[in-house]
Amino acid sequence: MTTRPTNDAIAQFIYNEAALVDAGRYDEWLDLFADEAIYWLPLSAKQSDYRGEQSIACEDKMLLNVRIKRLKGPRAYSNQPPARCLHVLQAPAIEEADTKLNRFITRAPFFYVESRGDAQFFLAGRVLHRLRVENGVLRIVEKRVDLINADAALPPIFLFP
Repeated sequence: MTTRPTNDAIAQFIYNEAALVDAGRYDEWLDLFADEAIYWLPLSAKQSDYRGEQSIACEDKMLLNVRIKRLKGPRAYSNQPPARCLHVLQAPAIEEADTKLNRFITRAPFFYVESRGDAQFFLAGRVLHRLRVENGVLRIVEKRVDLINADAALPPIFLFP
């Protein structure tokens, strides 16, 4: 059985995850993910599985790593000037805390701003984190971002809402 992290520790983990992206510390952010993790932006909040359905984005840890390398690379011409972002999160609600299964699920409403040069856009929705403890450390197994306007024409999203 896994030692249950406190609600405060889980919330701090979620806040830290967003802060790492906001600070452009993408390698540290990626280290928060389990090896088989999925980062998913579904087209609809009704979608229950990322397999076999279209998504705005659905990336495993390897693809996230490729994106991060591209963002940091000298030939990321489409990201000039570099994108910056800011996450504003409501306190995450702990929806499930099962120490026997080593599964912790949170959900939080969020507001996200991404800016490049003079252009800026906003996204809002709910973010779900499926977490587990590995060697005493929380890891993200799945991050699901449900945008309230997922069915709208969206601008290119360079970073990670």
